[in-house]
Amino acid sequence: MEPTAAARANRLRQLQGYLAQDPANAHLLAEVCEAALAAGEHDTALSAIEVAEAHRLEPAAWLHRRVHVAMARCEWDEALALLARVQAVAGHHAALLHDVALVHLCAGHHAACRDAVAPAIAQPGTDAELLGRLQVLWLRSMHHLGLLPEAWQWVEQQQASGGLQRQAMGVAALVAVDLERFAAATALADEALLEPQPTAEALVSAAYVALARRQADRAEGLLRRALQVNPRDGRTWSALGLASLLAGDVPEARRHLEQAIRTLPGHIGTWHALGWACLLLRDLVAARDAFAHALELDRNFGESHAAMALVLLMEGSASESAHHLRVAERLDSRSVTAGYVRAVAGGQLGDARSVRALAERLLDRPGFFGGRLSDSLPPARN
Repeated sequence: MEPTAAARANRLRQLQGYLAQDPANAHLLAEVCEAALAAGEHDTALSAIEVAEAHRLEPAAWLHRRVHVAMARCEWDEALALLARVQAVAGHHAALLHDVALVHLCAGHHAACRDAVAPAIAQPGTDAELLGRLQVLWLRSMHHLGLLPEAWQWVEQQQASGGLQRQAMGVAALVAVDLERFAAATALADEALLEPQPTAEALVSAAYVALARRQADRAEGLLRRALQVNPRDGRTWSALGLASLLAGDVPEARRHLEQAIRTLPGHIGTWHALGWACLLLRDLVAARDAFAHALELDRNFGESHAAMALVLLMEGSASESAHHLRVAERLDSRSVTAGYVRAVAGGQLGDARSVRALAERLLDRPGFFGGRLSDSLPPARN
């Protein structure tokens, strides 16, 4: 179990007490620095570093700790500059390469992260634990770049050769989810959860599987754990919104989905889920805005046009609704939403505001994928 903030602060105070008795102790200085970083006390960590540097203790190691402070402060340019200095002193090796790639990833330099890691993950003889962390970064960068087929081809190659590390299986599972390879996603997520500290992607992928099985409580538990790993991850907030929709708590779902959009504005599934939450809350203006954003991301996705047609029909804009309906049916002749709109427009279903049953059907497709996720999954184990 992760120590609480109070426990981390208490540990730091204890170590500072020891250090006061032996202020030049290199081991204690290092412990104080790490404890201060864990407690979020960056200035305290820097003070320990300055004392160590004044005593000329292991220059490369303490310079590297400055990197960790810069990373904790999200000062990415400073972190990269410091890493270059560390490499000049200590040389280039895989552990430093990991930090370089991680900084690039955090700074949004996804191609730079991929390019930094690519040679290392292909090099034989790398320590397994470090190799796993490098594979995680490579897969994350490929996922951010949208290179999902290429990433999946690599995953399959690594699985065939036994080279895919368990640490990386959680990210691989999320790639599989997004490619609608649901059976593979299930197997990878199950394996990834055996790690003592699974990645956020492992927890989110397992949560999508739980959603497909309509296990809202299990999904929420997994997603709460994922937020402890990365509280700013948009995908986690998006899945939590779907879990709340499945549980019937629509106002909470909307809050989670709006949180997701703040950090994941390019995820069409999140805009769809938000649109449906707003529809269920009878906020047609917000629903129309959400589906409009989805259309901006991809004008060739039939479900976006069908959802927009439904909103416009509910607002009384029959001609505009008909236009989007025609586009939706041309793009996807099997669209559940388009069929619903057609029936309402033809007077077969009556009140267009009775959308809850339709939303329930769509929730069988977490993330609003093109097919039923639950159809591709084995039964849940007891």
